[in-house]
Amino acid sequence: MKKLVPLLAIVVALPAVVAATPAALAWTPCRTLIKEWDQTDARTECAKVSVPLDYAHPDGRRLDLMVSRLKATAPEKRQGVIVVNPGGPGNSGLDMPVTLSHTTVAGMGVDHDIVGFDPRGVGFSDGKECDIAPEDGPNPDPSAPPAEQYRQGYEQTAKQNARCTAYDPEFIASLSTDVVARDLDQIRIALGEQKISFFGVSWGTALGAVYRSRYDQHVDRMLLDSVMPPDFSLRTMNDGQVDAAEANFSRFAAWLAARDGQYHLGTDAAKIRADVTALAAGLDAHPRQVTADGKPLTFGGGNLRTVLTYQQSHWPAMADTLTALRDGTNPPLVGNEPDFTGFGLEDSHFAGLLMQVSVLCNDQGADPSEPAMWREEQQRQASSPLFHGMAGYQHWCAGWPLPQQPWHLTRGSSPLQLVGHRTETTTPASWARDMRRTIGGSLLTVDNGAHGSLDLVACGSKAVEFFSTGRTATGTCPGEPAVPST
Repeated sequence: MKKLVPLLAIVVALPAVVAATPAALAWTPCRTLIKEWDQTDARTECAKVSVPLDYAHPDGRRLDLMVSRLKATAPEKRQGVIVVNPGGPGNSGLDMPVTLSHTTVAGMGVDHDIVGFDPRGVGFSDGKECDIAPEDGPNPDPSAPPAEQYRQGYEQTAKQNARCTAYDPEFIASLSTDVVARDLDQIRIALGEQKISFFGVSWGTALGAVYRSRYDQHVDRMLLDSVMPPDFSLRTMNDGQVDAAEANFSRFAAWLAARDGQYHLGTDAAKIRADVTALAAGLDAHPRQVTADGKPLTFGGGNLRTVLTYQQSHWPAMADTLTALRDGTNPPLVGNEPDFTGFGLEDSHFAGLLMQVSVLCNDQGADPSEPAMWREEQQRQASSPLFHGMAGYQHWCAGWPLPQQPWHLTRGSSPLQLVGHRTETTTPASWARDMRRTIGGSLLTVDNGAHGSLDLVACGSKAVEFFSTGRTATGTCPGEPAVPST
């Protein structure tokens, strides 16, 4: 039988794994342990923490978690530690402390040690992958009718999920937000801290919310940037992202309607929406040949839909693209521009897709049946012909064979700062408001649409102030991209 493939087993001899006690961690420069580590980074240290695979059986099989640390630059002012997580789930957090040290939140590291870690199943914490295999069946037939293509894709995913979980069901079942929250507390214990602070981005906000609900007494301060929905399901994720894209397009259409003298696309936002929708459908049926950077390119409906998801700073170029398509000239945007989807913490090359799928599916449980999901997809296509493709979690959990491990969120008393981004589509700002109603805290809204970007805008200083003083912020702060003036 094939086995799960270990990820990046490229660590030089590590210190012996020891029990998670305050005196036990043997810190070693990460650059001496990990071949890919930036060799100019002499500050970041790494160590291992041993945790149970199954917390119901603490004396059984164990896993080793790799953690990293940047010590406070002003040790005489040290208040404690801030553990950080970049999300995913499945992204490595080992290099997040040094990454943050070059951003607008770098001041967090003056009076706190910044601690990162690879969650279980990622990178150097027993990372595994399980790619699609021939026994999962062929890819959907592109010439088949849409309903048949969807059925084939659903069945292929279900076979892959069954095969991959069967290799090591105990391990795969341990990959959930709740279990990683328990791991986070083991890291706290290993660090010898009565309380820890936490800075989480994207799925890291779910990890933080679950940890605080379990261990509020061990939380000093917590900041969650680009917040996940408290009523987690992949349908919630899909629908929220589509709804956010629709709301942004409504704002764009109104902006265009106010500038008919410049773009000549009409003065009625509803009519502009109908015209753009018809244009996308026409490009689906009859893609056009255009020139981009001097090279020929086929521009179809998918290209236009991608352009329409760009952030607000690109509205003028998006408007020029629509007029070019109307006039039969080459559009300035073609839907494959680099770095147009946002800025913020990016996926690490140590990331793990298996961990991501496993966490999402263990948290949610199995997807509904294929016919039920196809009906959902049809409803989404009918209600959002432009942005139904934003629903990116289609049948990820088809046939998931393991029990659901839902979140159990409660209100806490520890200082909590939530951060939303006004026009973001990955984790819409409405989710941050929903989370605040569920677990409390204060909400700061950044006036941009970039996922997890607090660390790259000026009001990242509010995070530094929060971790130093415990004072939360509310209201709105500026953020790039700025509102276009033309």
